[in-house]
This record gives sequence, C-alpha cells and structure tokens, in this order.
Amino acid sequence: MKPISLALSLLALAALACSLGAPAAPAAPPSPAAPSSASPSASSDSSSVPPSAPPLDPRALDTAGMEECALLSAPDFSALLGQTPSDSVPEAEINKTACYYNFSGGQTVSVTVITGQPGKQVYDSRMQYLDATAGAEALALGETALLQERDGLISIQAVVNGWYLALDGRGFDRQAVIALARLFEARLIPYPQQAAEPTAQPGSGQNQPAPAEGQCQNSYYPIVQGASWQYQLSGTSSGTFTRTLTAVRPDGFDDQDVFSAGTTRQGSWACQNGNLIALTPSSGAAVFTAEMQADFTIESNTGISFPSNPQPGQEWAQNIVYLGQQNTGGVTIESRNVLVTSCKAGNMETVKVPAGEFSALRVECSTKIDIYISGSLAFSFTSSDSAWHVPGVGLVKSVGTSNMGSTEIVLLAYNIP
Repeated sequence: MKPISLALSLLALAALACSLGAPAAPAAPPSPAAPSSASPSASSDSSSVPPSAPPLDPRALDTAGMEECALLSAPDFSALLGQTPSDSVPEAEINKTACYYNFSGGQTVSVTVITGQPGKQVYDSRMQYLDATAGAEALALGETALLQERDGLISIQAVVNGWYLALDGRGFDRQAVIALARLFEARLIPYPQQAAEPTAQPGSGQNQPAPAEGQCQNSYYPIVQGASWQYQLSGTSSGTFTRTLTAVRPDGFDDQDVFSAGTTRQGSWACQNGNLIALTPSSGAAVFTAEMQADFTIESNTGISFPSNPQPGQEWAQNIVYLGQQNTGGVTIESRNVLVTSCKAGNMETVKVPAGEFSALRVECSTKIDIYISGSLAFSFTSSDSAWHVPGVGLVKSVGTSNMGSTEIVLLAYNIP
C-alpha cells in the first residue's frame, strides 16, 4: 500500500498544531509513485538530493568507533558539495557529538551537536557574547538560527528539534553549507528532556494541586463546551467542515472536525495559562472514514500551538512526534511521523468572510511533516500558511500553499454558547 492515504490522515492532524488553523482537507491528491529512497531537497538551490537517513539520536554515537562522523555521510557531501571528505576526525568530549571533515582541496566542514543541555539553553548562553552575533543574519532553520560569513568561513548556529547545532564550512558555496545544515531538521530526533514538558500531566498523588481555573482562557479562542465553527474549503480540495468543542476541562479540551467528504478527525488539547497545546500524549488522536481508521499515539510534544495573547512580532513553535497505525481494508500500516511548525504574529488586518467582517490578527506559519515507514522516509509534506484570528471568535480565514497544492479556508458561521 502506498503511503499517501496515511499521509492524508496525518495532514488532517498536522495543521491542527499550526496556530489552531483548520486542518488540511483529507481529499485525495494525485497518487504518488512508490516510496522513493530520496529525501526532500535540503535547499531550493540544490539540484541533487542526498539519500534519506533514519532519525538520528546524537547521544548514541560512539567517538571511539568513529560513529560521530556519521552525523553526515559521503552521499550527503557528494550530492550537496560535489565531493567527499578525504578524512574525518571525531572530537572526543563529554556531552558533545562532533566531527571535522577535511577535503583534498583544503576545504573543511565541522559539525557539533551539544547533547548534555537543551539546545535553546546553549544557544541563548552563546548569544550573550558579541562575537557570536557580530554581522550575523537570521536563517530559516529549525526553531532559531543565525548565519555568519567571515574570511571565507560560513558559520551556522541553530536550535534544531531542541538540539544545539553548530555547522561551519570553509571553501564551499553558502547555499551548499545551508543545505547541509537543513539535513538535520529531518534527522535529529526531538530533544528527549524537553519532550514531555509542555504536555505533561500532574501525577496521581494526593498532594498534587488541582488544575487552576481558567487555564484555557485564550484571547483569540473561546474555549466553551459545544462551541462550533463551520468552514468552506476551496483549492486543491473543496467542501465544508464543522469544528466542535466536544469536551472542556479546566486544563484542556477535546475537539472534532467533521468533513462533508466523510472524514472525521478527533483530537485533544492541553492548556497552560492560556497557551493552547495540541496534541496531548494521554489521549492521542484519530482520523477515520467509512473505509479507514487511523489512530495516533503522541510520542513527544514540545512548544505550543497558539499563545494566550499573541502580539505582533511574537514567534512560537511546536514539534510533535506521532506513532501512527492505520487500517484500510484489513491492511495495517505503522509509521513514525515528525511534525515541525513555526509561527510568527503579524499585524491586525480587516478581513471579510461569509461570517462577517472582522479585525483579525494575521499569523504566518510554516509546517513540515515527515512520515517514516519501516525507518525510511516515505513522504514529506511542507506548507506555508497565512491565517487570520479574531479575538473572541477564533480562526476566520486561512490561505496556504504546499507541495500538495493550494488551499483557502473561510468561516461561514459560528456558534459560541
């Protein structure tokens, strides 16, 4: 069975974690070829794509066995740089995985992943020094990244999937070095110590405090039992769907999307001081039709889906790892899926949709979801979306483009008891 049907189930969940945007429509796009051994292009400027690699846990690499130099492979260098290293030298140090790659023409590449501390903590501590940011420019990589160019050396410092990553290249094209760094977005597993923090539930002990009232009070989303929103979907797929809040708790809620095409998505959220977080590991999620049932267990979840009161210029991100099991016609497919979203709030804009005219906060989001089957990358989805959110109402409009086409969603009507 091709992975496309599983991809569609995941896409219905994917946009759920992107600013509470409406889910991608589960109508079938053109069926792809059989799963390829190639991963998505690491850079739009790269004509060659290195082979895919299984998710990498940098803590498990052994310096003595030269495994640290498996951070990047010969096919990676061949595809993106046009040549392979003449030798590789691992760096032996506790709480760090690093390797230096030397090339016959005198060029060099070095890669370092700090394994003993959360990446954002390491990144922030290094950004305190002036030389770390002098002449640096922001780079769209991972959760946050800076790039510097000095005397032929291209240096990238980034937080990727919760890990601190430093990659330097000397003697190579700027875009090729960036492309090498982008490989780690798909290859690094989420940082384990952060995985359960955002969605961890209080223990069952008698002395645990009860969840505070009002944890789900969000400026842009009325979390009220029975609230519903009806949307029109157009573009690559068309139809309508209705989102309903089926259960509301002091520290979370459940919701459901029912599509006119016959698909239903169910999910569960956590709330922390007004921040909304999809999806909770304790309840998982499901997508089903008359012919297909897909159930998902949330392995890890970092970050937030939508802040309590976002302000223009504010940024946030979320990484989720799903373990999926889909059954179609008696055939079961199991997958491991990595979803990465990053968002930034813009300004208030006037938006007119069938439900009315509103003053709405514009939010720009990028989404990437990689689907692994039997350890190999079977499908990769990427999208860029603009969404408009209204205080006390919620999402009223969303437009986006992805490698599966373009979609527009507008609010037709809503009911908040």
